[in-house]
Order: sequence, then structure tokens, then C-alpha cells
Amino acid sequence: MKIDFSALEEEVQRILDTPEYDDHPARDALGRLWEMNLNQWNRVERITRLSDSYQDMMMKREKSLSARFDRHLRQLEKITRISDHYQRVLKQVNSELEQTALIDPLTELPNRRMMMKRLSTEFERDERDKVYCVAMVDVDHFKLVNDEYGHQVGDDVLVALGKAMPAVIAQEGYIGRWGGEEFLVLLPGKSRQQAQQLMEAMRLAIAELELDFDGKRLTTSVSIGLSEHRQGDTIDSLLTRADDALYAAKSLGRNQVTVD
Repeated sequence: MKIDFSALEEEVQRILDTPEYDDHPARDALGRLWEMNLNQWNRVERITRLSDSYQDMMMKREKSLSARFDRHLRQLEKITRISDHYQRVLKQVNSELEQTALIDPLTELPNRRMMMKRLSTEFERDERDKVYCVAMVDVDHFKLVNDEYGHQVGDDVLVALGKAMPAVIAQEGYIGRWGGEEFLVLLPGKSRQQAQQLMEAMRLAIAELELDFDGKRLTTSVSIGLSEHRQGDTIDSLLTRADDALYAAKSLGRNQVTVD
């Protein structure tokens, strides 16, 4: 049976408020019981209010923490995006710096530093696998070109040769600007005879090349000194022999290939 507590409370309150029951033996006990009941309800009400207040406080705190967490998360995402962008920019800058450090800005060929790195790589191979040649290439009478036509035309000649010579070598080796009007050719896996044939083909291609700079037509030639790797060679000894061969080619009249 379900008890109607509201009706029961009204009945108890009516009895306690009726004067004719003031002298009833059970009235005092009923009064104390009613007072205890009210106190219990008041305690329950206070506890309920405290609980509601605590729940409300926790919900507000949770919302505040959630909002702060979301804000920090957004800040972290923003910082991550900035960091990722910075890393990409830094990587690109490093790549450009490395490119600048290894490429000749005029001819856009590998520079001396890059060619030395490639030479070092070849020297790191096992002695039995070291079959290659190097060639020093020098533009003949380049000073006269600068004196007669000006340094801008001289630069244009170097740029033109920087395009023509790699076209002859193609995939057979590497060519880079060694300095001034000198170029270095590295021919891995090429014997002395093969390298000499390739350098002769390059010499002929340059000799037949007609250059036109703002109506100024001119031809040029190159002298080439070739050396083949020998057992016990160092980079310096190999390059020195190529340089000696180049000097010999110039001494013999230029526009030729000399082999050390």
C-alpha cells in the first residue's frame, strides 16, 4: 500500500494544532516525533541544496576546464601549424643554401666543391673498382675575349659552354666549373681510350660551335688535359697529372686533347 505522506503530514499537523488534544498522553511524544521529522527533512533539504550546489559547481568547473582545454588545444594546434610551416620553410632554405653551396651561379654547373665531393666518393671505392679518368678543360684565349668584347660577353661564353659540354658528355660522366675559365670532367668507369674519345668529341663540338651575342659572332676552342687513375693515386696526384697534361696541350698549340 502506497502511503500518502502529504496527507499524513497534514493529519499530524492538524492533531498538534487541536487544543482538545493538548492533554492527550501521546501528544508530547507525537510532537517530539514531528519535530524530529521536521529536523530530518530540513537536514535532507540542506544536504540536497549542498549537493545541488556542489553538482552545479562541478558542472561549471568542468565546463571551465573543458573551455580552457579547448582553448589550449586550439593554441597548440596553431603552434603546431606554425611549427610545421617553419619546418617546411627551414627545409627549403637549407635546400637552397646547399644548392647555392654546390652550384656555380654563372653556369649552373656543379662547382669545385661539388666536384671534389664526387671525386672523394670515387676514391672511397675499393682499389679494384677504381676505373675512371679526369680531364681538365680550359677555354683557349679567354683573356682576349674579355679584353676585346668585354667581361659580359666572356660570361656569356662560359654560360654557352656550360650548356654545350654537358650535352656531349650526357650520362657518361660529370662536368663542373673548376674556376675561372677552367672546367673539370669526371668519367667513372671509363678507360683511358674511352675517355680520350669522349674528350675529343667534346673538343670538336666546341670548335664547331658558333656563338652570337647581340650581333657579335665568335668561335672558341678548348684545350684538354686527361689523366687516368693509377693504383696508389691520391686526388691531388690525379688532378696534378691532368693539370700537367692541360699545360702540355696549351704548349703544343691549344685546341687539342693531351693524355698524361
